[in-house]
Amino acid sequence: MATKYRVYNELSEDEKAQIATEKQWRKRGYCPVENEGELMYCNRSWSKAVYFRADQVRRMSEMELALIRAERSAKGTAKRAKKRAVALAEQEAQRKRENLNIYRQKCVAICAAVPKRPTNLKLVFDLETTGLNFVEDEILEAAITTVDGEVLFESRFKPAYTKEWPGAQRVNGISPEDVKAAQGIIDKIGEMAALLQNAETVVAYNGKQFDIPFLGKYGIKLRPDAVIDDPMLYGAVVYGELRGEGGDVSYKWKKLAVLADYLGYKGANWHDAAADCIATAYVWRRLQEPDMIEKYNENLAKLDEVSEETDTSL
Repeated sequence: MATKYRVYNELSEDEKAQIATEKQWRKRGYCPVENEGELMYCNRSWSKAVYFRADQVRRMSEMELALIRAERSAKGTAKRAKKRAVALAEQEAQRKRENLNIYRQKCVAICAAVPKRPTNLKLVFDLETTGLNFVEDEILEAAITTVDGEVLFESRFKPAYTKEWPGAQRVNGISPEDVKAAQGIIDKIGEMAALLQNAETVVAYNGKQFDIPFLGKYGIKLRPDAVIDDPMLYGAVVYGELRGEGGDVSYKWKKLAVLADYLGYKGANWHDAAADCIATAYVWRRLQEPDMIEKYNENLAKLDEVSEETDTSL
C-alpha cells in the first residue's frame, strides 16, 4: 500500500529515538522552536501526527514549565473531582435501588395478601412511568378498563424515590409537580391487584415487554391460567409493514396511536393511561372482527411467501 507520508512504526529504532511529537517533547520539558516538523502516519491505521527532531526543539523556560505544571495540576484536580462526582452519583443510585426494593417488597406483601377470587373479566391496563427500566424506574400513572372501555381504575402516584424524569416527562407530560400531592402506589396496589390478579384475560399494548414486568416488580402476579393478549404483536401483522431481509423478515411493530388510527380509532391524549387503555380496548376488539382476522391470515401467508422466495434466491 503506497502512502503519501512516512510511517512512524516502520522507521528504524535509531530514527524513532531521534524524533517525538510535540506532546511527547512537552512531557520532557521541551517545545518546538518553530512550528516545523515532519508529518507522518503513526501507523498503518492512517492516524497522523507531526514529529520533531531534537534540533527542532528547545528547553522550556521556568515560566513555561510552571504553566505546564499548573495545567497538569488543574487537569488532575478536575479529573479527581469528576471521579468523585461519578462515585457519589453511583452511591446515590445504589441507595435509591436498595430503598426502592424495600418499598416494593412491602407492595409485594400487599399483593400476596389479596384474596384469590377468579373472575371472567377481560381487562385492559396501561402504565406511565419515570423511564423504561423496570428495575430502577417507578410507576407514575396506571389505569384499568374493561375491553369495552369502561374505566375501573385510574390513578396517578407520587414516586417513592425518583425526584425528576425529564426524558419520560417529554413523552407522557407528567411532571413532578403533577404528582406532588398524589398518593404512593403502595396505597393503591391492593386495589390494582384485586382486579388484575383475578382477571381471566389481561390486555396490554406492548405489555409482555414493558407493563407486565413493571407490575411484577411491585408484586402483581397474574393468574397462572390468565390469557395475556398483546395487540401490538398481531396488530403488526394486520398493519402489514415488512422489515428485515433474508431469514429475518417480519412485520414491524407500530405505536398504539399509529395502529389505532389505521383501524379507524379517533382518539387523543396519547400517553394518558386511561386514554391509552380505551384505545387499546378498541384495537383489541377491532382485531377480533372477521375482516381483520382475514387480513391477519393473508399477511401471514404473504410473510411465508417472502421468506420462501428469499430462501430460494439464496
